[in-house]
Amino acid sequence: MKTTVVTVMIAALALAGCQDKPKTEAPTNKSAAEMPAGHPPVAGMPTQDGKPAMPGAPKADPHADMKATDVPAGVPTKKASVVQTIDADIYTYIEAKGDDGKNVWMALPKTKVDKGAKIEYPSDVPALPKFTSKTLNRTFDNILFVSGIRILK
Repeated sequence: MKTTVVTVMIAALALAGCQDKPKTEAPTNKSAAEMPAGHPPVAGMPTQDGKPAMPGAPKADPHADMKATDVPAGVPTKKASVVQTIDADIYTYIEAKGDDGKNVWMALPKTKVDKGAKIEYPSDVPALPKFTSKTLNRTFDNILFVSGIRILK
């Protein structure tokens, strides 16, 4: 009799464990506007004005605050003439013809430079092959990403 009771109890516990459990919702990426009033900020979630909610949280574009810099003295440079410029978002794309007669594309934080201007750019920057700019919807065979140029007078 004891074995029958123990067997029935084990079977009942096993069946109870197999019952459907409540489903939990997967987390969603809600904006701050969708959170309940008074909800504390969540790291990485943008606020209504698009700024990071918490100190140290990543910004939407890590390059958004970059400014073009002059090429520091002592840095090896090459000289070129600006063939064309394309401003896109926070970058300026420059096609320049070097003193060696070869054209080079470079991208740098947005800066004002006129077509035909003589410039110097860092020569020790490696070219990035087959770079696709989503903003321009264009693939460059080779492009240099530089922090700035020197406009010669």
